[in-house]
Amino acid sequence: MSSHTTLAFVFAGLLAVSAVILVFFPLLRHAWVFAATRIGFLLLVGPIIVLSLAAIALVALAAANPLYLLPVVAVTVGLRVASPILLYRRVRDSLEQRRSWVLLRYLLITGFVGLAGILMYNILTASASGGPGVLSEQVLMALGASLIIIRLALRGRPRDRTSLWPLWLAAILFAIAFVVVAPYAFPEFAILYAISGSAGWALGAAVIWREPWGPPAIEKYEVEE
Repeated sequence: MSSHTTLAFVFAGLLAVSAVILVFFPLLRHAWVFAATRIGFLLLVGPIIVLSLAAIALVALAAANPLYLLPVVAVTVGLRVASPILLYRRVRDSLEQRRSWVLLRYLLITGFVGLAGILMYNILTASASGGPGVLSEQVLMALGASLIIIRLALRGRPRDRTSLWPLWLAAILFAIAFVVVAPYAFPEFAILYAISGSAGWALGAAVIWREPWGPPAIEKYEVEE
């Protein structure tokens, strides 16, 4: 763990910053109201400092006892399994009406299967913690993971749809921390991350293949006389 201390604390820093943006941005927009008094300023800044220290403490404890790392591993595995499906659905919603959609679906299946294969190759050759193939698929995973987080955030605070940029920033930072930085910061779990990533891309390819291949259905409504 000593050789990866820097990355571990980069993970903690990204986690802390993204948590602050995601949780406290609506409060920070009106900070001038709460910071007018010393008590208000402490109430505003105190929870932010506590969250930041808690993120760093979690990573420091994980270095001494892997039990403290289990929540990080669980979240990372969940994001890596679910991200390709949500990423595909985002692409589908944007491009489904195009005439070339069928060709794009074949390209997506090929890409998803290819990424799953790269990860499996890395697992079999015991090189799951490095390599440009892993890095490139992690960037795509991070994009899918940020989509998951932004959807969850908007369900909790739908009124913030008018100011999406802080939520997107927080989601991207969370995704980078969990999906990109974590496997390198905690190399003892790199194989598990690679397995979950391979499963995610394979599952995403299966979802693409199983969906109807015809044009989108047009709903018909009967007009009541």
